[in-house]
Amino acid sequence: MWKTNRPQRKPTNTEMALTFAHKPFADLTLDELYDLLWLRDIVFVVGQGITAESEVDGEDRACTHVIGRDEAGKIVATARLFLGKTPVKVGRVAVHTDLQRGGHGSALMAYVNDLIGNRAAAMSAQAHLEAWYTRMGWQRVGNVYEEADLPHVKMIRNAA
Repeated sequence: MWKTNRPQRKPTNTEMALTFAHKPFADLTLDELYDLLWLRDIVFVVGQGITAESEVDGEDRACTHVIGRDEAGKIVATARLFLGKTPVKVGRVAVHTDLQRGGHGSALMAYVNDLIGNRAAAMSAQAHLEAWYTRMGWQRVGNVYEEADLPHVKMIRNAA
């Protein structure tokens, strides 16, 4: 390895690659479960003011959890999917607040879309993210509604 006298710079968000995997709840390690809940707490409860009561809703056991890890192996992105439902239900899409707006959410949703494949899917998305989800291949149906004290819209993909 070559050494230089130049100072090492921290990679930008778009240069930091994430790796993705998915597991049913029963296959999560205790550390993975803790880290997923911690990440969702940082993004939704601390960052957006959603109450912890609505965040930890008792439905995680029925989901497949997408896990996005940074180069150090830390969980920094997640989503949960109800793959057994028709349409597939997608929710709890989260990227660590320090990494948002760096392309990682798009990489996460590309992985989610690949998992869904050609099946119909639906999600309750925060309304301010509608245009972004539209670029990811989703489309809005219906009017804006309140969920967890935030404006949301129903988004669908691959609807027949």
